[in-house]
Amino acid sequence: MNKTENDKKYQSKIDKLIKIMRDSGYLNDTKVELAIRKNPRHKFVPKSFQDKAYEDMPISLMKNQTISQPSVVSRMTEWLNIMEGQKILEVGCGSGWQTAILSYLVADGEVLSIEMHSELVKFAKENLNRLEIHNVDVILGDGSLGIPEESPFDRIIITAACKKVPFPLFQQLSIDGLLIAPVGEYPQSLILYKKTSQGIMEIKNQPGYVFVPLFGKFGYQEN
Repeated sequence: MNKTENDKKYQSKIDKLIKIMRDSGYLNDTKVELAIRKNPRHKFVPKSFQDKAYEDMPISLMKNQTISQPSVVSRMTEWLNIMEGQKILEVGCGSGWQTAILSYLVADGEVLSIEMHSELVKFAKENLNRLEIHNVDVILGDGSLGIPEESPFDRIIITAACKKVPFPLFQQLSIDGLLIAPVGEYPQSLILYKKTSQGIMEIKNQPGYVFVPLFGKFGYQEN
């Protein structure tokens, strides 16, 4: 199969996935849709899973991690209401797909993504570099600690389940900033928070999500 035929094959699959997400109510923002189209998911999954890249399901990565289900990525991204020029912290880079979508939406802004598995840092960097995405920095470290020296952040997205949001991340969120995270035991609730001058407010809360756990000092402890 030549490159043109291959591109057409994936384009058809992308179109079908977009329709599924729109019909189910998980995709409503045209900017988010464009970000998904500009960052083809099959370029962020292991080669053995590329034919499943446009099914609305999570895909396994190394170190027992996953690339999140497209509809969940869309929902989290839309709830964050990302603006051009913002500075975003992503906790848990995975393969870099969510990172690339954030990168497109901030335009001349910046995305810092912290990942505790060195193999995934390498994989994500390779994927992002291949698409010539340059406003992202992928950092090896404990995501539950955030990156205090780079704070404050306009938006924080946590892509792994936490019993409660690590307090260092709330500290690193700017006033009027938004933070989204899957919170609780199995299954989790997807919760959107806003930091105000009076404190942290819960803006949205939707149950029924399943994420891999967030490990680290203020997350789950690895055995």
